[in-house]
Amino acid sequence: MRKLLLINALLAFLLVLPMINNAQSAIKVRVSGNWARFIGEPQGDEVIYPLISDIIEQDGPFSEFTHQGNFGLNAEFMYSLSEKAWIGLELSSSRLKGYNDNPPPYNFQYTDFNQLQVRIIDIEQSLLLPEIQYPLVYNTSLINLLANFRFYLATSGRFKPFVKIHSGVSFIATELSLKNESEWPPADYTVLVAGVAQPAENLDFGAPVLFSHGTSTSPEGSVPALNLGAGLGFEYQINEVLSLYADYTYAMVNSDLLDGRPNFDFNETTSRLERFNTFGNLGKFNVGLCYSLGEGFALFSGNRNSVKKSGKGGHEHPYLPFYEVKRQR
Repeated sequence: MRKLLLINALLAFLLVLPMINNAQSAIKVRVSGNWARFIGEPQGDEVIYPLISDIIEQDGPFSEFTHQGNFGLNAEFMYSLSEKAWIGLELSSSRLKGYNDNPPPYNFQYTDFNQLQVRIIDIEQSLLLPEIQYPLVYNTSLINLLANFRFYLATSGRFKPFVKIHSGVSFIATELSLKNESEWPPADYTVLVAGVAQPAENLDFGAPVLFSHGTSTSPEGSVPALNLGAGLGFEYQINEVLSLYADYTYAMVNSDLLDGRPNFDFNETTSRLERFNTFGNLGKFNVGLCYSLGEGFALFSGNRNSVKKSGKGGHEHPYLPFYEVKRQR
């Protein structure tokens, strides 16, 4: 997976490199905050483990997760290819969260991915606790390294709308845990070993975490995933070098962990639960500021003297669409 992501990034860079090398362009930086929310997994429906189907039929109805927005940060270096076309390299964070006050058991809870266990101290044995149902909450964070392409529909005037696409990689960390940690460990839970109920002092219930990856409660690091998306937005020019920036982006991330739960299908032929991956979707609003650094700039030409700050005299570069300055000749 890591090799595939690196190959995709390298191919994208090689395709853009000739345009960068030949362009005498403008550059700018963008700093913004974002608000992201998990939307869903269109292809993520699981084949339910039969025991779970029985529990749902007997004890239901249960509720679905309520997904909430959360805040993150963006920083981007942007470079013009033409008057209307811009590329950018973005480093950003996105955070997702949600809760479920009446959840059913899930397929992964009947696998080794379930971290909610009890250890029998005197015999050093751990038992899964798949059927304990308490209110749950998930928190997911993404560190994104993205290549953006924007096409400005208009470049005259102060208001400049654009459409955008992006591709890159996200590094995902997530934790699914009990919403109310005070409910853990369960005071009325009985553990039987060879038919004998174990005393409370012989039980170690551990942390109230059902599943985690890339967090302090997981021995494994963050998970890389392909991130593809598109959006639309605008810039509003404040002065010669500063503009207000806003956009909405719809992203597809190739990971089943955005909602804190790994996906498993029940295979009726083998009677086993099998892991599968899928794209998770999220929406993200970005609001911030862009600052124009210069014009007439070529990244690989070596002609650093060609860079001019906007509004500092000289000729205005035709690919600087962020402010129009008329000069007397």
